[in-house]
Amino acid sequence: MTTQGLALEVGPFVTQVRILFPNIREEFCHLYGGYPAWPEGAIANNHLSVYGRNFYRRYIKPQACVDTMMKDAFIPLPAELGMVATEMGLNWQIAVGCKNLLLFHAGVVEKNGRVVIMPAASGSGKSTLAAGLSFAGWRLFSDEFGLADIDTGEFVPYPRPVSLKNESIPVMKDWAAPGTTFSPEYHGTPKGTICYMRPPAESINRMYERAGAGAVILPSFRPGATPEIKPITRSMAFFKLVMSSANYGDIGERSFRVMTEIADKAACCEIIYPNLEEGIKLVERFMSETAGAGDD
Repeated sequence: MTTQGLALEVGPFVTQVRILFPNIREEFCHLYGGYPAWPEGAIANNHLSVYGRNFYRRYIKPQACVDTMMKDAFIPLPAELGMVATEMGLNWQIAVGCKNLLLFHAGVVEKNGRVVIMPAASGSGKSTLAAGLSFAGWRLFSDEFGLADIDTGEFVPYPRPVSLKNESIPVMKDWAAPGTTFSPEYHGTPKGTICYMRPPAESINRMYERAGAGAVILPSFRPGATPEIKPITRSMAFFKLVMSSANYGDIGERSFRVMTEIADKAACCEIIYPNLEEGIKLVERFMSETAGAGDD
């Protein structure tokens, strides 16, 4: 990873990753150890380099710079937060560079061939809920990026490590299966404390298996609230999908067609939940009550 880099495959993307800091390299390999790597010389979709701008910033007061080759302008972070900078770079490449898949800011999971899309803003609990479901019999597609094929409408798995923040970190350390891989906790980031969690092995091993949309669920985490499933209209589901998409306007007509099909066929609701256990129960209950919805 210090010369040509490592060609890492996650879902539909292969990224050539080059990291010059030993501590960041070690943390990256620890977290991504279960993912396939391509042989030297493989053609990658993206390139990412993490480096020190000069000798001083590499060895004396080290700062990690990230270059994605996509007109980025990241502020260098202290090298001890280099893994956070690396993940930001990987996110940037998808958010800015992905033009052949419809992109949603959403948690996405699958069970029994039905994909649940959970579009929501940061702080809604979607990452924690998606991560929790992945240890409760569901397959994680992504905690952050929902990807839909613009020709078939199928969802494409992209099971990168889950980004856990602040209070969700101890929750998932208690909830995840024994032996689950976590990164160190990174304190003092713009979003507070961050910790990354490798998804269950099944989610990584089955990342080539696509599936169709079964439900659009708007998650709303409210401490102390009574667990509740609230119906929403298909128009509202469509609106939320559009608002969560980073490239809806870039793709144009085909993205409109895919979103219309999802909103027409998928079961739709909002769930209000006070904790992870209740959130999982509500998703399970709603999916059980709407089994067969959207079938032709």
